[in-house]
Amino acid sequence: MTPNKYEVLTPLTCTFIWRSLAILLFGLFWLLNDVGEAGILLLLFLTTMVLVRGRVDMPAWTTLIDQAACIITSVFWPDAWFALAFPFFEVMLKGKPWFIMLSITVFFLVESQLSLLLLTILFAASFTGMAIYHWSKGIDAYKQEADRERRQRYELENFKRELLLASVQSAKVAEMAERNRISKSLHDHVGHELTGAILALQAFEQLWKEGDPQANQIFLKAKERFSESSRHLRETVRNMKPVTVIGLESFIEISEQFNTCPVDLRIYGDTSRIPAYLWGVLEPSLKESLTNVVRHTEATQVKVSLDVSESIVRLSIFNDGVLQGADGHGIGLRNLRQRAQSVGGSLAASSVKEGFQLVCVLPLEETDKDVSPYKSSAKFHL
Repeated sequence: MTPNKYEVLTPLTCTFIWRSLAILLFGLFWLLNDVGEAGILLLLFLTTMVLVRGRVDMPAWTTLIDQAACIITSVFWPDAWFALAFPFFEVMLKGKPWFIMLSITVFFLVESQLSLLLLTILFAASFTGMAIYHWSKGIDAYKQEADRERRQRYELENFKRELLLASVQSAKVAEMAERNRISKSLHDHVGHELTGAILALQAFEQLWKEGDPQANQIFLKAKERFSESSRHLRETVRNMKPVTVIGLESFIEISEQFNTCPVDLRIYGDTSRIPAYLWGVLEPSLKESLTNVVRHTEATQVKVSLDVSESIVRLSIFNDGVLQGADGHGIGLRNLRQRAQSVGGSLAASSVKEGFQLVCVLPLEETDKDVSPYKSSAKFHL
């Protein structure tokens, strides 16, 4: 487990502290008892094992070697039983207490008199190792849960981004399908009637020059075909009008319906060049900004600027209120930022010196540049 550099006390740090104190105290205990070679050899062996375990993650069964060394040394130095605190701690640190059963059995068989101090030290070492083990497991479980939630959040964000991209693609496909439908309707109905009317007029011209009495009848048929083509053309135009108004008309309507404070709406450029799927980002941006004005500020004026240039659409919304109870990074703005990114644009919202400003920049497609040569500039005070 890798510790966090900002955490002062971690399971790894506590393990290091316990091992260091255990080596120090056992060394002092050896010095005070003036033990011979058996004691120094055991101290050096345990110190080596502690250093190795500090560098290498050794399996729990290796503590049996430590326990065997302590049991063998107890033959020459009875107080070597205190050294069992080292393997007891390491076994509990691995969460495998059954590896100490052999030492406990040998201890009770060999020792006729039980030392309360020895039992206390062994119990304390075992308890400390078990506590650090459960602490470490709890942190690992917490990190796994945090990683799982983070992964799910990233997957959800990617899924939302894919949905937004799919929505944009669907809007483009629907737009192309509608254009094809209109083209087909004009070709099959209006074009057919106009062609018939032109042929009838040509026949009328020839018969009229020859003085044929059927010329009037041919002229009436041509007139009927022109009337029929006009009717089909009106029906096609009527079917082109959407049920729900989108675009500049809806944009102005949103601003007019806002009555909390005056809205200064300024529009520059040819807004007819903005495709429907971009209005699907601009209109929610305006609605979210006006909603935030009501919920989080005490603004006295809102300035909205929509600028259509050759390659981009730039929407700027500024209010002179002080942001209260929010930091400008709420769910609504985050979703708008994702929607802007899904169409290749960007959205930024931040507090400025005089208030709060949102800026949304969206790219225009190359195919939309020459749709209309007409440029307009409008200013609305609502």
